Amino acid sequence: MVGCAYTYSRIGMCCNQVDVEVDIKKGLPNIIISGLLSQEVKESKERIRPALLNSGIEFPMKRITINLSPAETIKLGTHYDLAIAVAILKNCGLVEEKNNKTAYFGELNLSGEIKWVRGIIPLILEARKNGFNKIFIPKDNYPEILFLNDNKIIPVNSINDLINKIDYDIFRNTEKTINSIKLFDNYDKHYSDIMGQEELINAYRIAASGHHHMILIGPPGSGKTMSASRLPTIMPYLNRDEIIEINKIYSIVGTNKNNNWITSRPFRSPHNSSSSRAIIGGGPKVVPGEISLAHKGILFLDEFLEFRSDTLQALRTVIEKKEVYISLRNGCAIYPADFLLVAASNPCPCGFYGTKEGFCSCSLTEIKRYNKKLRNPLIDRIDLQVKVDRINYKELIEKKKKRSTTKIKKDVIRARNIQKKRFKNENFSLNSEIPAEKISKYCILEKQGYKILENFMEDNLLTARSCHKILRIARTISDLKNHDIIKIDDINEAFQYRVLDIESI
Repeated sequence: MVGCAYTYSRIGMCCNQVDVEVDIKKGLPNIIISGLLSQEVKESKERIRPALLNSGIEFPMKRITINLSPAETIKLGTHYDLAIAVAILKNCGLVEEKNNKTAYFGELNLSGEIKWVRGIIPLILEARKNGFNKIFIPKDNYPEILFLNDNKIIPVNSINDLINKIDYDIFRNTEKTINSIKLFDNYDKHYSDIMGQEELINAYRIAASGHHHMILIGPPGSGKTMSASRLPTIMPYLNRDEIIEINKIYSIVGTNKNNNWITSRPFRSPHNSSSSRAIIGGGPKVVPGEISLAHKGILFLDEFLEFRSDTLQALRTVIEKKEVYISLRNGCAIYPADFLLVAASNPCPCGFYGTKEGFCSCSLTEIKRYNKKLRNPLIDRIDLQVKVDRINYKELIEKKKKRSTTKIKKDVIRARNIQKKRFKNENFSLNSEIPAEKISKYCILEKQGYKILENFMEDNLLTARSCHKILRIARTISDLKNHDIIKIDDINEAFQYRVLDIESI
């Protein structure tokens, strides 16, 4: 007789069904586990035996062979413990399961308690997608999945509790549940708090409307960080699928243990001393990095040029593919990384070169070296290049009424709706995603606009990539002004957001 139970493996966001098979035969007491196992899975036999004994269950003193199939799939994590224990109990005839489409996830400790496991949300969603109509999970993980509001997910806190609930078909939760998504702004930061910097705020409006990556170049104290932190407040609301996708990532990291579901766009601001692994992801547990934690939100890189060069070069591929690939010994983990990049940099090492009434203490050699760093392949892929000037005293204390975050957000949503309608038959939905071969179809200029663009491109020796980015920016500006075609004023305004193409900062 072979006892069988089901669970799932997880590498990155990819989950695959694993059949746990247990065969018990006469022979010297021994436990053998096969199936391309990580160290924590190999150690599961040292947890399962005392867990069953301390739960008052007699453990068979025989030769036990455990196979995790398919054998070619790498098994990472500790969530296999519960499925292995159930398969042993089935083999011994101590558990009879009426429903064969049941999945088990949980780590056992030596007393028989079932402990919290990492990345429960993607595991559960994949099991439900594949037709498993009953899932047992640790009770500590239950607050994490309340948002799903699924009564087929049954929490258990020990092996004995599992045996008592093995015949449950549904679980009636008496705790607080979340029945629907509430769309609200839980931010206490608004653009009306920022004095002056009208051009900078307008650049954020364009970035949010067309999902254009941007770099801010200006002196310290000019409001780069303060304004960037408010960008999520003007972004469109997340839909249900996006919310679930974001929380799958945070479940793997282990930061939403207490029902702290993320329903607003994330804002991540890693320090420039962060390692490549912290930014990109990886490590022994293959956890997501900052670029994946910023999925569907904002990745703000302050002191942009101080980040490791290998990290910045890795971002080149990520911002185009919107996914990050982390190579493993036995495969590849893939995490989504669809974020809006906002980078901030000083114009020189001291930060005051070329600023109004500022005194630069850098030598000419230092300035040239710094300017050279501002022209790298990654920056060439950033749409909006915005020069930020210092705020003078008059702008700082004036009480002139500013544009509200609510008004800017309405403009952004209206522009997004225009793009959604325009690209309804395409496999993209935003102006920043228009491929080069379709630029001429969707970025139509006024008759004189083509000549103006030609003169600008030849005068500044622009690349084809830069020319296309100007057209995409102009298309977004036209949408914000509700223009069917790109006007001359729109293309001229787009030129202002390519400062690295036309001047030496």
